Amino acid sequence: MPLVKRKLFIPCSGEECLKLYELLRDKMPPVNYVSLNLMDKGLLIEVYGYETDVKETWFLIKRLLAPLKEASKKSGLRRISVDLISKSIHGTFPLRAFIEVLKRMNYLVEYSVEENTIITNASFEVVVSIASRIASLNSEASKVASNTSTRYYLAAASIITGLSIDKVIEASLTIGFLTQDQSGKYVLTRDWRTALDLFIKATKK
Repeated sequence: MPLVKRKLFIPCSGEECLKLYELLRDKMPPVNYVSLNLMDKGLLIEVYGYETDVKETWFLIKRLLAPLKEASKKSGLRRISVDLISKSIHGTFPLRAFIEVLKRMNYLVEYSVEENTIITNASFEVVVSIASRIASLNSEASKVASNTSTRYYLAAASIITGLSIDKVIEASLTIGFLTQDQSGKYVLTRDWRTALDLFIKATKK
């Protein structure tokens, strides 16, 4: 069976190139030779091996690139897979809280359950940044929150208002949105989305 070589140049820049490089590097199947070269204006991919292996590798590369191409569109709605977001932040994130935060930051956002994909007009950079921040804050909130909805409220309120988790708790206790259970952890007194909207409104006064 003959050995073949294929090249593909993908235009990208900065952080976008690095994320693409990491995504492809982690997913490449074993072939005789795969080269991923970061260049000034993009990523150069070279694949060398048996023809059937190269074709399979090329198919995988195109499949991995599809959601990224959607994510890097300059305008309009884009489709960004949740898997791609998770890979970009090297971890998981609370999807429901993430969606509610984007909505309250005046972005259009929907979630396709069938495709496990976010549909939004937020840029890929914004999506990754918010997902990373809410993952971190959700972890921080888990130490003081009694349940999931309280965690989501604390993390989302912190991102949107710019206040620390401690400041959000302090203000929420004052206006009666939080109480403490027998273990000393905090519990919301109402639906977390309703409380979030009221808290945002209160902090703007």
